Order: sequence, then structure tokens, then C-alpha cells
Amino acid sequence: MQYHINHVHIRSLDPHAAAAWYEKQFNAKIISAREVMPGTITVSMEVGGPVRLNISSQPEGSSKERAPAELNRLGLEHFGFNVEDLEAELDRLEKSGVRVVLPLTDVVGGTRLAYIEGPDDVLIELVQRPN
Repeated sequence: MQYHINHVHIRSLDPHAAAAWYEKQFNAKIISAREVMPGTITVSMEVGGPVRLNISSQPEGSSKERAPAELNRLGLEHFGFNVEDLEAELDRLEKSGVRVVLPLTDVVGGTRLAYIEGPDDVLIELVQRPN
């Protein structure tokens, strides 16, 4: 059997505000916003590929502890978006007030990458593949 990633799931203090950020910054499209698990709201989004982005509120009584968006933390460190022009994307995002965690970096093979901070301390990698 072959497996494919179905979705990336983020917990958010305000899933509707987080979803609006992904709509603005990455042209994400809301598919649904509904109670999936009792007492929580999940906003499901399309972001240009087969993997959905789900953003959910926390169940009552959950920890509010946060971890900063940083490289090399344990667990799910980040997820990434392909971009066509990384310099232009970084310029646009910085002008929108988005924090750049790792500036544009050229890596072996011609790939360029950078990391930004999304809502709820989510670390997001932007990847520009060579032509």
C-alpha cells in the first residue's frame, strides 16, 4: 500500500484568524469550518496541493504552553511551501510584518530556502527549486 500525507494540523488560539492569515499570505482557500471533535472548531483549507491544512481550536482545559518558532526543535519542526521567486516572497511577507526566522539561504544543488513564523508560533519553510 502506498501512503500520502492527508493533512497538516495546527492548534490555534483563534483558528479563524489563523485561517485568514493563510488566506492572505498564501492564497489558501477555506473548505469548511465546523466542529469535528466535541468542543473544538476546525477550519480546513486547500493550499494549492493535495495536502490539506487543518487549523483547530484547543479543547477546554488544554495547556496554553507555547513553543517559539525556531529551527531544530523536537517533534514537528515545520512544514514548507514551494515558491517560484523566494526573494519576492520574502519581500512581500516582510512588508506584511511577517517575522523571518532564517533569511534566504542557498543550499547544495541550487535550491533556495528561508523560514518564516506563522500564526501560533508555526515555523514555515519557503522553498524555491532550481529551474
